[in-house]
Amino acid sequence: MKITVLSDHAADQLRQREAERQARYDAQYDAYEQRLRVRQELIEAGRAERRAARQQGRYMRAAAAALCVAWHRYRKLAESRKRPVKESPGTEDHIWREGQAGEDALAAYLGRSLAGDWVMVKGYRNPKGEIDAILIGPGGIFSMEAKHYRGIISCEGDCWTRDKYDSWGNKVLCGEPIADHGGRGPSRQINESTDFPERFMRKTVPLIRICRTVMFTRDDAAFGQLRNVTVDGVYLLSDFDLGDMLRKSAVALTGPEVERAEELIRKDHQYWERRLSCAPASRPSRSDRNAA
Repeated sequence: MKITVLSDHAADQLRQREAERQARYDAQYDAYEQRLRVRQELIEAGRAERRAARQQGRYMRAAAAALCVAWHRYRKLAESRKRPVKESPGTEDHIWREGQAGEDALAAYLGRSLAGDWVMVKGYRNPKGEIDAILIGPGGIFSMEAKHYRGIISCEGDCWTRDKYDSWGNKVLCGEPIADHGGRGPSRQINESTDFPERFMRKTVPLIRICRTVMFTRDDAAFGQLRNVTVDGVYLLSDFDLGDMLRKSAVALTGPEVERAEELIRKDHQYWERRLSCAPASRPSRSDRNAA
């Protein structure tokens, strides 16, 4: 299976957050070293003053300078114990890393299961978000949302929740929502994001349809009640039936059509990347997306 990477939002977020932590640490360490330098300069100045006072026979002044030196040495020692420590990755980093782990697990499984006439497009983005993977091959086109959650997963329409248990089987989370920062569950995320490329591709191939699927990639995930699901398929990677997913596609593609579909998805991604990154006055027109 061929893999085409258009963007890697999870990795970009992890790199950005690591860079921000490093920048904060560097600033704190520079300030720490500056404080130590100032204390050392005060110590050296006090020692010079003490020597000068002794040479002049001003012993009271020399004693006062010695006290100042002792004070600044004490303060320098106290400052040295406040050496800054770099922040550890937080909850957001864990979320991004888990998301990346889910995408990698899905790509690895499909890479073992599908032949070379299939293409996986990773990181397609539009105003409604990123699609983890778009699978294109002889059996059709599939958009896939990978979730790396453990626990008992339940769904009612577009509302997704999970119950989580500890190692002894005790329930520690009940009905925790599975949603992004905008409150969208996995099915809304994949449906809204898939509508964009599907509409664009239908201008070229009127009958094209992209099947929408949600995949839970952790081995310790299981399903509870799944009712009124709004996507074509919901699967556990641990017991994924690839044939079941392929049977839900109403589209069969030839080799050239697979290549054309990949090209259209890439163009649509590039169009939205430019549009989202440009100021409103300089946004590209829709005709840019259709340019060869």
